[in-house]
Amino acid sequence: MRIAVVQQDHNPGQVEKKRAKAAGYARQALASGADLILFHEELLVGCSRQGAVLSEPVDGPTTHAFLQLLQGTDAVLVYGLTKIDGPDRFISAPVLSRTGLIANYRKTHLWWNSTGLRQETAFYKPGNQLVYFELRGSKIGVMICYDSDFPEMARTYAKRVCSILLLLNNHTSRGHQDRVSAQASDNSLIFAVSCCCGLDEKGTLGGGGSNITDDQGGLVTEIWDREGIIYADLDPSTALAHREKNRGIKRDGPNYTDKAGGNIHGQTQR
Repeated sequence: MRIAVVQQDHNPGQVEKKRAKAAGYARQALASGADLILFHEELLVGCSRQGAVLSEPVDGPTTHAFLQLLQGTDAVLVYGLTKIDGPDRFISAPVLSRTGLIANYRKTHLWWNSTGLRQETAFYKPGNQLVYFELRGSKIGVMICYDSDFPEMARTYAKRVCSILLLLNNHTSRGHQDRVSAQASDNSLIFAVSCCCGLDEKGTLGGGGSNITDDQGGLVTEIWDREGIIYADLDPSTALAHREKNRGIKRDGPNYTDKAGGNIHGQTQR
């Protein structure tokens, strides 16, 4: 499976600019034979004071733009959407293929220990289900930024026989390879991590650090201090083979649930 992870600048609130740039990266990744393409959390809106106005429904213009690019391919694309659903907003990650929306993960753990635009509990509703989908016979889980602080999430996905875990970030201190390495090796999970770089809403410069880490915690590839795409050609079945020998996982033990108590929800590509 060829995994492509895209790293873009923050550019909060610059929806049209970011959508056009993301479409260009998606075309490039598809031309390079990517099976799975990952973008960062809140790809279009980010932390913007216009967030309520700029948010989109899951079937909005960005999803439709990506769906057009996916026509004629067997690839899957996952991106960070600031999603509006009636009166509520969610930080979400739609999973798309040429057939349409496969699944949509809503961020379960919202960041709270902050003020201003980063205090997510003041603006968003939390999700209550974990989501995985299937691609070429392999199960792939999804989580977003602060979710990764809760080790139960990665363990839950591992116990549901996922071989790859996607992590979308919109913060410079999360997602780096040294942060995900232990979870990858502890759970025999391949991690694909998308971060953003450049100036954030406060004018703070972030280096990004998007990476692909193998199921034993080893760095496969990473990107810092610039926009671009990283690729890795990996066999997801190796994660499952290593997990069989991983003494830290008792596969016949109790299943875990997410913080909100919701059941993990599986979606299969059609």
